[in-house]
Amino acid sequence: MEVLKVQIREAESVSRSAHKELTPARVHLKDAHGKLYYPDGCVPYKKDGHFTTDGEFEVSLPEGKVSILVEKGKEYRSISGELVIRKNEDQNVDCELYRWINMPELGWYSGDLHIHRPLDDMAHLVLAEDLNAAPDITVWNQQNEWIGKDIPENRVVEVDETHAYGILVQEDERGGGAVMVMDPDAPIDLNPTYRWYPANFAYCRAAHEKGFIVDQEKPFWWETPVNIALGGVDTLGIVNNHMQRESIMDNEAWGKPRDMELYPGPQGFVHNVLDLYYRYLNLGLKLPISAGSASGVLKNPLGYNRLYVHLGHSFSYDRWLRGMKAGMAFATNGPMLFFSIDRCELGSTLEATAGQKFHGKASLNAMSQTELDRAEILYNGEIIHEFSSGGSSELTQEFDISLDSSGWVAARVFEKNKKTVRFAHTNPIYIEIGGPMKPRKDAAQYYLRWCQELLSASLAEKDRYVTNQHRVEVESLYRQATTFYRNLMASAE
Repeated sequence: MEVLKVQIREAESVSRSAHKELTPARVHLKDAHGKLYYPDGCVPYKKDGHFTTDGEFEVSLPEGKVSILVEKGKEYRSISGELVIRKNEDQNVDCELYRWINMPELGWYSGDLHIHRPLDDMAHLVLAEDLNAAPDITVWNQQNEWIGKDIPENRVVEVDETHAYGILVQEDERGGGAVMVMDPDAPIDLNPTYRWYPANFAYCRAAHEKGFIVDQEKPFWWETPVNIALGGVDTLGIVNNHMQRESIMDNEAWGKPRDMELYPGPQGFVHNVLDLYYRYLNLGLKLPISAGSASGVLKNPLGYNRLYVHLGHSFSYDRWLRGMKAGMAFATNGPMLFFSIDRCELGSTLEATAGQKFHGKASLNAMSQTELDRAEILYNGEIIHEFSSGGSSELTQEFDISLDSSGWVAARVFEKNKKTVRFAHTNPIYIEIGGPMKPRKDAAQYYLRWCQELLSASLAEKDRYVTNQHRVEVESLYRQATTFYRNLMASAE
């Protein structure tokens, strides 16, 4: 066995004449037989076949070819290549990571809402993946890392001026799906809990009573339309953990299955998620997006799916969460995407006088470290502009937008990728011509039928609840949601 020694530095972290310091990064190291290697002193993550390093490592390898991939979040160019390990020859390899875009310098800061990694590793991981805000889930159903421990008054650890992680996030994931409570002062205890009791909304309500932010982890969970109808969630995950680095987890787990004829294959999975989100917007709801990777339980590095929030040049963990809730963000697992109308912030509302058209100047700038495919501009869920990248990794367009009625406008961009779906999606910019958007009847009917199906399944399953009181409590929420969507249908266009 021969020794490979690797050092990783940031290419432009200091002047050329100065010593360049080592930088933390993620590494995938595999021999010709497919065996993966995890050096001592590094943090292994075998679900994704990688480890993270503080910037240097050494590992014993057999003779032959070895592939190496070095990455550091989204803003540095990947380094990949092949090494030949020869008998009786140790190798020293220097890697320089080039930062192709500096989002904090532009006022944008990244975060991942779905993390299941050990707290002891988090300070290292946020630097290795260059993730600015990292709320770490330490209470997951009945798994509570704080049992028998004192919870610090300050529940945010600042690693440096632009990287921080939260030490207490609670995920409730049961029959109705998953919601996540950001930075509670203590775990929400609603015991006893069962698969369907209490409903997800009970956690949402308890969190909101104390002013905590709640994220609806994915849109296809059965109780998502209940939580949204009753005002239980602040954000909705559209770039979620089924979207993975090398593949799409092409199913809805125990959520509501999609129509496979309308939404076939991995691309169909993604577009179903997006269309579910668009239907909520078409009800006139202003619902911001989120992103999460589930690193720790699924095959994603920390921050593979992330949300970039525009904060200007002053970062804090709390400001990042508030900016997310305000909709000043785009979600991505690859490209960067900047979009505005009349230079207004994402999540903004632009107004026009009743009886007049809205006219605005739109600006789109998409860029990636790989080839882009296309960018699309959506108005109320329909594509109104489509731009080809022409084989480039950057796409810039300035164009006019003219609208006759209230609604929402958003942008999305896709990379070319044969293994998975990599894309970015902005929060909407809302357009109000004489007042807010009227609910769309088709969207209201869709979620009315969903809630009716959910209620019918509950009524039909005689052993779903331990007590009749549990049944009454949950089904009452389902009926309230059904009434909400029925009322929207009555007022719909």
